[in-house]
Amino acid sequence: MQPQTSVEYEDAADLEEGVPLLPKCVKLPSEGLDESADPLSARSKIKKAASVAYNYASEAAIPSPMFGTSHHDKLLCYDHSSLLTSRSLMFIGCSVFGQKPVLYAAVCCWSIAAITALGVFFIPKASKLDTHKFEEFGNFLKFFIVFMLGIYVQQAFKRWWLTVTTFEKILIGIRQMIFMLHTLHCTPESRKRIESYCIASGYILNVEVKNVQKVDKKHLHVEIQGLYRWLEDNGFLSAEDVLQLGTSTNLPLSHTRAVWSWIGELVSHPVIEGGGSVLPPLLVRTIMLCQSCISEIENLKMNITMQTPFMYAQLLAILVHMNNIILSFSCGMALGSSLNEIRRRGEQLAGERDSGHRDVTLIGELYEAIQTVGVQLVILLLAPMLYIAFLHIAHILCYPFGDESHHLPTETLIARLHSELNHMSNNREYFRKKHTEFQRQERSLSKQDTDTKGLKDECDDHDGDCDADAGDGGAGCDAGE
Repeated sequence: MQPQTSVEYEDAADLEEGVPLLPKCVKLPSEGLDESADPLSARSKIKKAASVAYNYASEAAIPSPMFGTSHHDKLLCYDHSSLLTSRSLMFIGCSVFGQKPVLYAAVCCWSIAAITALGVFFIPKASKLDTHKFEEFGNFLKFFIVFMLGIYVQQAFKRWWLTVTTFEKILIGIRQMIFMLHTLHCTPESRKRIESYCIASGYILNVEVKNVQKVDKKHLHVEIQGLYRWLEDNGFLSAEDVLQLGTSTNLPLSHTRAVWSWIGELVSHPVIEGGGSVLPPLLVRTIMLCQSCISEIENLKMNITMQTPFMYAQLLAILVHMNNIILSFSCGMALGSSLNEIRRRGEQLAGERDSGHRDVTLIGELYEAIQTVGVQLVILLLAPMLYIAFLHIAHILCYPFGDESHHLPTETLIARLHSELNHMSNNREYFRKKHTEFQRQERSLSKQDTDTKGLKDECDDHDGDCDADAGDGGAGCDAGE
């Protein structure tokens, strides 16, 4: 057997597992790289390394988009590769540290620390002030905060993931139900009506889950009425539908359940092309898909309305804020004492104040005070923001629906569902118009099955008559002939 050439190896690789494989994208060689040079020479290696370094520097200098946003300015995706580089520091304003609760807490802690440091600075011999007692109490609180905050964030992430998957399951159930209606050959008018109700229910659900999380119910009626006007203008609902929805109760997700009651009536009595009827197994399957969507809506309502116990959430919030206040007092006292130490040691080194210590000792104490000031400033800058940041992240995970940029892009997901349903209808229509032989073959097979069944019934009737004649004492069909 002769060895395979390189071309034959490439052909074999492209047909792995019997299907062609997409080749890996290969970058073209750089214009400045001399391909005719000896690849083993030192000069060629230096040129190649310089070319790679230049290309890397060029790519790093060109700013690439970091975020993908929706038409509601909500975050759809981000460049996860950029988070592995120093570019992630450039977008710190878009992170949790740029949120209002975190900034307010940081400003409050900095103000407390500044006032405390200013008061301690003017105390005589403030450098002798011991701040370790406050630090010990703060460390005592940190033990409970780290434990409780870690559990809280973990449970909040699980709740967020359950909420996201439940909302997506509703949209997946709608896709499956519409696909089933296409398979049953429902009339385009009835199917479009069901699609419009499904899209309308998605937008109504999006508004209702946001309203469930609000305690102040004054402006909720205005928001839902504005949505109804938009749905009516775009043909998703009629004026009669809007009036009927206005009679619904104010219970959580009551408007969404009202729309799904209409969808259930339409799905349970589908209108088939040609006036035919749906086989019971297929009809049961379609109704089950509708029921699964309603079940996921109820799961979403339970996940949103059932909050974390108030006592646990309040205790955690109190511990975080109390720890930040104690930390601010402790850092302020340490800063005031260290600044007082710096002033005293500076005056002693300048000869303005007498000291019984040598200059080397004074310089060492001066440097130690400067180091303390730097460390306390870093702690004061980061520690309060970190605690509030994690508390805010847990809050965002527990309540992912809203109009802020960090909330779920539910409007975009519903718009994608609408677009996918339109593509599904267009592809089905294209197939039926383009492949007319498929329809003819389907009709011929149906006719053949009908003829075969009729012939079999005639044969059964003929055999039955012959058996009856033989039972009467005759010679049977053969004898009669």
